[in-house]
Amino acid sequence: MKNYRSIIFRIMVMSILSTVPVFAAHAEDEVPGTVLITGANRGIGFEFVQQYAGLGWNVIATCRNPDGSDELNLLADANKNITVEQLDLLDHAGIDALAAQYANQPIDILINNAGLMRGPEKGQLIGSIDYDEFILFYRINVMGPLKVSEAFYPNVKKSDLKIMAALTTGKGDKGIPVPGFSLYKTSKAALDSVQKEIAIRWQRQGIKVVTLLPGRVLTHGEKPNPTMPDIAIDKSINGMIHVMATLQMEQSGQTIQWDGELIE
Repeated sequence: MKNYRSIIFRIMVMSILSTVPVFAAHAEDEVPGTVLITGANRGIGFEFVQQYAGLGWNVIATCRNPDGSDELNLLADANKNITVEQLDLLDHAGIDALAAQYANQPIDILINNAGLMRGPEKGQLIGSIDYDEFILFYRINVMGPLKVSEAFYPNVKKSDLKIMAALTTGKGDKGIPVPGFSLYKTSKAALDSVQKEIAIRWQRQGIKVVTLLPGRVLTHGEKPNPTMPDIAIDKSINGMIHVMATLQMEQSGQTIQWDGELIE
């Protein structure tokens, strides 16, 4: 039954991808909504900013070091609907301060994209784990997104769409099928679990929670591998935007791939 539902949902999303623009068309002076994106200065986060801004959304683009994010700042200078803000996943007080700054702003979609990704490396290899790094990975990849979700919960609750998303890796808890990524893989598996807890906790408030699987997007200098097909970043982000646009309450707490496949 689960596989049947997964196939039906995937067909529905892929149909939308090929025939319908993201969200309904809006008048020139009407804004579709507001999205907050963490880790917005590069890679997947930056592509999310570009695509949502192009769709006319108000974009709150956060990153750890705005002053050093030249490409993001240039994009914001050219788009009045993009605001760049400082946010460090290790700085919980700073996260609370930014949430207080936006206390009256509904946020339709919160995208927890920022995270720590490294490997393969000896400190992530079973038998030689670097436990200081273990703590750092979990503080950034698990505690950080959870803190962002808690801090901006009131903003999402008062919005129209009420979506909280976070990005994961691999096929659910299967992760990356090579050694040397243990801290990264397990921290993302923990984030997947946290997302399910958020979905349970705030279901009655109408908040839809989704963990997004972007596919193998080459944003960290990875080399193409014929046994692990990659996907163009613009296609991946476009697909994830459509997944969020069609997300239903009954899918809350699930992991969904960029093309609409439900990951069990």
